[in-house]
Amino acid sequence: MPETAATAIEFAGVTKRYESAVAVEDLDLAIPAGLITTFVGPSGCGKTTSLRMINRMVEATEGTILIQGEDNRDRPAHELRRSMGYVMQQAGLMPHRTVADNIATVPRLKGASRADGRARALELMDTVGLDRKLAKRYPAQLSGGQAQRVGVARALAADSPILLMDEPFSAVDPVVRTDLQNELVRLHEQLERTIVFVTHDIDEAVALGHRIAVFGEGGRIAQFGTPEEILRAPADDFVASFVGRDRGLRRLTFASGQELPMHPLEGGTASGLERPWAPWELLLDDAARPAGWRFGEREVTGGTLFTPGGSLREALDAVLSSPSGWGVAVDDAGRAAGLIASDDVMAAAGRERRSRYGVGE
Repeated sequence: MPETAATAIEFAGVTKRYESAVAVEDLDLAIPAGLITTFVGPSGCGKTTSLRMINRMVEATEGTILIQGEDNRDRPAHELRRSMGYVMQQAGLMPHRTVADNIATVPRLKGASRADGRARALELMDTVGLDRKLAKRYPAQLSGGQAQRVGVARALAADSPILLMDEPFSAVDPVVRTDLQNELVRLHEQLERTIVFVTHDIDEAVALGHRIAVFGEGGRIAQFGTPEEILRAPADDFVASFVGRDRGLRRLTFASGQELPMHPLEGGTASGLERPWAPWELLLDDAARPAGWRFGEREVTGGTLFTPGGSLREALDAVLSSPSGWGVAVDDAGRAAGLIASDDVMAAAGRERRSRYGVGE
């Protein structure tokens, strides 16, 4: 993703004060255009309040919020909200409307005909990976993941360069959540919108964000930077504690595993006493895709797979999750391409650490 110096959204001295508490205090923050910026922090730190002040679902008490250089108070609140996409927890779909009608809500409010609104809804269903056969279903007939995809499609229907997302994936199970995160990354690469994404999960913030704003108590920004910067050098004890003790493991997400030695399978199997992974045997299906491991007479499910060129964290997960201790590398078609050794992964992680901190061998 190319870097950009342009600012899409700017908070200047923004405070939100309620009668008995200050939710956000003197917030100064410039959100870059065309990138995903994640707001992360513990409950009650002001991250959701800050997001909602962007489209004036919550009105700021003091300060200014600029949207592409214009004060967000210069337009009526309802027009401002229609001008940008918004995705919330539980999708927030209207239960009495079909999937297509939910997605077409904003185009219809902007004056599109029913036919044009439906056509746009079907296009957006394709964009977010929803089968058009779901267009006539109602929200109650959808799975949690499908409902969230409808919510994303409805937000994209605003045709805005800005998309606001308030913990949109927190209510779905982990497998669906990972699928939705991957889908969001794909959509961003395709559409290049400015996305502000609120989450309480540091792993989600790291996986999605080009920039991360770590909110501390009292609505202050404890640190703002790239995921790698925050994992490598937390600004203070609060950030270090929030990021967690395993931040070194998370940092391997940004280290390439491209140089890892690849041990060939030789003829499509991994059997043979002369091979270091014996007596384990890698099982392959008819398309040469990994199907598990065999140890003697016992067959065991395999671990996660590594794609050459992926990160060191992916490589480490592949070797740690493999019953044989050898990670399986696959090509773009999912075919087994070779094996990676845990010793090689650990050695590469050590080299990355030494180079990161400027420490010699």
